[in-house]
Amino acid sequence: MKKRLLIALILILALLASCARSDNNEYKRNKATAHLLKKEHRIKIAAAGPWESNANLLMDGLKLALDEVNSSGGVLGAQVELVPVDDHNMLYTGGLAAYQIASDPQICAVIGHSYSALSISNSIIYHFYGLLMFSPYSTNPVLTKQGLPYVFRNIPDDDATARKAAQFCEKMGWRKVVIYYLNNAYGTGLANAFEIQSGNVLDRVSYENSYSNAEHAAVAQNWLNNYEFDAVFIAGLWPNTSEIVSVFRENGINVPVIDGGEFDDPEFFKFPGTRNENNLYTVSPNNEYSEKPAFAAFKSAFRAKYGKEPDIAARQGYDALKVLTKAIGNAKSVRAADVAKAMRAERWNEGAGPYRFDGNGDITNYTLYVKKAENGAFKVIE
Repeated sequence: MKKRLLIALILILALLASCARSDNNEYKRNKATAHLLKKEHRIKIAAAGPWESNANLLMDGLKLALDEVNSSGGVLGAQVELVPVDDHNMLYTGGLAAYQIASDPQICAVIGHSYSALSISNSIIYHFYGLLMFSPYSTNPVLTKQGLPYVFRNIPDDDATARKAAQFCEKMGWRKVVIYYLNNAYGTGLANAFEIQSGNVLDRVSYENSYSNAEHAAVAQNWLNNYEFDAVFIAGLWPNTSEIVSVFRENGINVPVIDGGEFDDPEFFKFPGTRNENNLYTVSPNNEYSEKPAFAAFKSAFRAKYGKEPDIAARQGYDALKVLTKAIGNAKSVRAADVAKAMRAERWNEGAGPYRFDGNGDITNYTLYVKKAENGAFKVIE
């Protein structure tokens, strides 16, 4: 009797464990992605970004990497499928995009998002559903400080960029700085980091994407009337940053202007008022003249495929997909836990490298450059 009761108890416990396991989102995803890999020889990776607006060349970089991976035999004998999902760079639509991705149990990872606020909020959704998240463009430090084991990015965070900018200002003797920053997660985070690193900030003012040139001009006039400053630090997003620089110059701000990387765009100088501008500086992880073999190979392949120069977004997207697929190959698995372990185990050099991932998913051993505007282009000076 006791033996039968013991057997019944064991069976009940096994059934409960099975039910609990089947209700676990990560377990369901692991099962579905493993089946897709082994039975159908496919690997699905989502790509989340503002694809409709096509603001940069991120998708071009992703597609180049995808072509290279699949033409060389794929990964673990499987072809990689990229599933684009448009987040429209907004919190509401971005949240819907995250749930759309998470609702497909065959997707093993997501590359995205570009907007830091979206990445931060959606990282929790992806974690709940057992997805690995690899952000190629979000720089807010909060993203990798949430204790989520499957979150990575291949770009330096705002703290590192602000530190480099503050050190350069100090080196140049710009000890009285004013800050103009976009009122969102990216702009606020970068402005805060710069102010902490600098210690020489006289004033800071936020702006909205909807601001008119007249509103930007009013800020410029207020600073000129009330402060003596050596430089302006802008924490915003292109193309607004080009317009802001134009308005500031038109209203008499002639001191150096420096930012955290958004100036570093091939389209920057196409805006009126910036074409002959040489007193601009930017801190960027991108050196388009780098002679590192991995970057040179990427740049050559990009030119051959698209007939144009890659921007930093193209490099970031290319690097992210190449690293992710190689990590899947090294792990011999599509499980988030296995791939995350493989990503932390290697030194990566696929275009944006070389770098390693630390325990938080941030990159280490990277290089940040200071670039100066010279004759309609930004050139590395440090």
